[in-house]
Amino acid sequence: MSSRSSKVQLVTNPAEWEYQERELFDKTYGTETTTPLAKIGFHDTANLAHGKPYMASWTSEINRSFAWLETQLGARFSHYSFIDIGCGKGKVPIVWRLACQARSISPRIIGLDYYPPFIPIARANHQKVFGHPGEFLVADASETDYANFGQALIAYLYNPFDAVILNATLKRLRVIPTILIYNIPTHADQVSQHGFNCVHERTGPNQNQSTKIYCNHPIGSKDSTRS
Repeated sequence: MSSRSSKVQLVTNPAEWEYQERELFDKTYGTETTTPLAKIGFHDTANLAHGKPYMASWTSEINRSFAWLETQLGARFSHYSFIDIGCGKGKVPIVWRLACQARSISPRIIGLDYYPPFIPIARANHQKVFGHPGEFLVADASETDYANFGQALIAYLYNPFDAVILNATLKRLRVIPTILIYNIPTHADQVSQHGFNCVHERTGPNQNQSTKIYCNHPIGSKDSTRS
């Protein structure tokens, strides 16, 4: 799978979008990441009321963030651990690892989710692609000690929770060098309150094409960019 960023295709049919960005990934790798899940029927889980329903991130949007950060960080890219907060069925860590493998780099890649049944699904999906289950953990984002995952982090958020949990999570992330990729940034107004600056943003005709990238330390160009 090519992990280079490319211009978003002018697709207007929602079914075609769904196929290109979700179903094609599963068809290619034999995974099951596409099926959405609402919170109805979830087991009693701490902070469940603050979580959002499960949907898989768009493949192209993950790769566009990867490509932009690779350009900004250069050789420093591999020094960052990658953590998908609210990983669901594990698609984002898989796409990220595929992109890393294409460049012969091997940073630590972790997926976290507060809903325990997601973790074995994520591990099974990762196993199908790479032959090993990867690193997926049950954890509450608002109570996690992120320093355990590395000295510098790239944290990915696909709009996994409300402002309450986002604020609690950012309080824990802000004490270490962190780059935050926020796809569908519903609560973007909260991020700057924790010492993060927006260094890149892009939008498109679909909400899944809306991403803001923040950092709490210098990473490259001082100028914000927009695409």
